[in-house]
Amino acid sequence: MDATDSTANPPGTPLETAIDDFLESGNKAGNYRDALDRVLTDWRQRLEARGTETVERVSKRDMATYAQALSNDEAKTAATAWTYYDYVSAFLSYCVKWDWLEENPAQKGIALDELPPRPTKKSGDQQFWSAEDRNALLRYADRRAHEAVDEKGSAALEELRDRALVYMLAYSGARGGEILSDPRDDRRNGLRWSDIDLENNQFQVLGKSQHEDEEVQLPRQVHRPLERLQQALDPLTSEWPVFVTSHAPSLYENLPDDIDPSAGEPLELHRKHEVVPPSLSTNGGRSVLKRLCDAADLEIDGEYLKPHGARRGVGEAIYREHGAAAAQRVLRHADPRTTSQMYAHIETEELAEEASEVFENE
Repeated sequence: MDATDSTANPPGTPLETAIDDFLESGNKAGNYRDALDRVLTDWRQRLEARGTETVERVSKRDMATYAQALSNDEAKTAATAWTYYDYVSAFLSYCVKWDWLEENPAQKGIALDELPPRPTKKSGDQQFWSAEDRNALLRYADRRAHEAVDEKGSAALEELRDRALVYMLAYSGARGGEILSDPRDDRRNGLRWSDIDLENNQFQVLGKSQHEDEEVQLPRQVHRPLERLQQALDPLTSEWPVFVTSHAPSLYENLPDDIDPSAGEPLELHRKHEVVPPSLSTNGGRSVLKRLCDAADLEIDGEYLKPHGARRGVGEAIYREHGAAAAQRVLRHADPRTTSQMYAHIETEELAEEASEVFENE
């Protein structure tokens, strides 16, 4: 093709190609990858409509226009607008790293000025399970499981599973996505019995970084609920998930096509034909907690107790009792600053106490 042909592709790296490379980098997966893909595709299409088709041509004016569009979108909160903008900025930083851009146009003042004020949330405002919340939910889960066992015996699988899940979240500090399945990420298929080591008080999960398995502490408070669940479930192999779904359509769908679904209960068909059942999903886990909280009349600021609130509650208890370093280890934060930011309100409280003592002695 003649270089002077007006229909020739513009020189540079196509935005779509660079975005695909970015999405494949750094082990991005699951919901996070899907969100990045969706936001960056929308952003790319906006730029292409303006005539910007390559990375090298992305300007601070493009970013200012995008920021303005986010700000004017009444369907997006300020927090959502900033999340979208930060996704695009992360992509452009990746482009700088690979020398496609000399600097990140998303970080220019003219663009940032078009965004709404970034919302701030104090560390103490985030949901966490207090000792009172935790104990109230555990008491209800215990009572519900005991009553179900008295009535149904080992058939009380759902109640025993829910109790074990609550105990696991309440005491381990694990993320919900580390012990439950995520339909959008094949690597996150739920905690397996083979992952649990009661003797050494630990279990293994695929951590947030998704690079390798991580060991998570398993306090003795969780042992008995897990043992009781295992006795009732009686998994055929250690590769069965700890928290098996009770959603009948999901169980039936998991069976091979040559198995007659009318031949029995779905879980028994899995056992009879030696098929590993699917795990409870992250959405399913949140639904379990919501149902339990509704039944127990429990809430925090009008919301049910959420999985990440349990994790923060574990960290808070460890932080107050043993300090930041211990909390960092339990929560497996790679950067100590993450722990410090999460529990900054505790540090402020402690500093206030120390200052009070100083001035009282004057």
